[in-house]
Amino acid sequence: MNKVVVITGGNSGIGEACAWKFAREQCTVIVCGRNHSRNMWVCECINRAGGRAYPYSVDLRNSAELSEFFRQLTLDHSPVSCLVNSIGIDGRSFTMTEDYPEEDFEDVMSTNVRAPWQSMKAVLPSMREAGGGTIVNIASLAGLNASVTGGSVYTASKHALVGMTRAVAKEYAPYGVRANAVCPGFVATPLAEHVLGSKFDAVCAAQPMGRVCEAKEVAELVYWLSSEAASFVTGVAVPIDGGFRA
Repeated sequence: MNKVVVITGGNSGIGEACAWKFAREQCTVIVCGRNHSRNMWVCECINRAGGRAYPYSVDLRNSAELSEFFRQLTLDHSPVSCLVNSIGIDGRSFTMTEDYPEEDFEDVMSTNVRAPWQSMKAVLPSMREAGGGTIVNIASLAGLNASVTGGSVYTASKHALVGMTRAVAKEYAPYGVRANAVCPGFVATPLAEHVLGSKFDAVCAAQPMGRVCEAKEVAELVYWLSSEAASFVTGVAVPIDGGFRA
């Protein structure tokens, strides 16, 4: 798969694992996010290993920055063939809904919903004109079920992301563009460890397979959905949870 792949939030966790997977498959990988030094570090590591990765520092929640990023991207590289939206936060508060701060609501929604929407909006015209492309949005099991107590806003954001994915899939299927969502359960990432805190080990033990998912396992699914092997798969939200929902 010799393609240009944009990975938002590609400097840590699932996004970083996806960057490594696509690079190993001979793709040109664009790692973008707000943390400039982390973007640089991930790309340097991939390039030293023989891959092709380029860092772009951008706040994807900022419309002007995002527009400039994609404008510059088209000048620097071939058209984007694949977009992986891995950008996401849990929010600073996991409190009861009645106590949830309004500023945290805005932060979660702008990061988990607006940023992926704006990224899709930016790449869809060129994908449509090229006659195809793939989008994979990293959602969550919270996009399929209610999240833990105190997670109403996070749950709402991931439901919105799954819904947008399905709508885009139907809208752009006639143009050869496929859009899918991946819905991981608990994954061994800094975000999950932050949310779970001291409960992390107990959560691992409670999983049907006795452990949580590794980020590289999610990356394998993301890559498959982006490949020709999944050429007739679009509009789905695929759980990857080791049997948790079963």
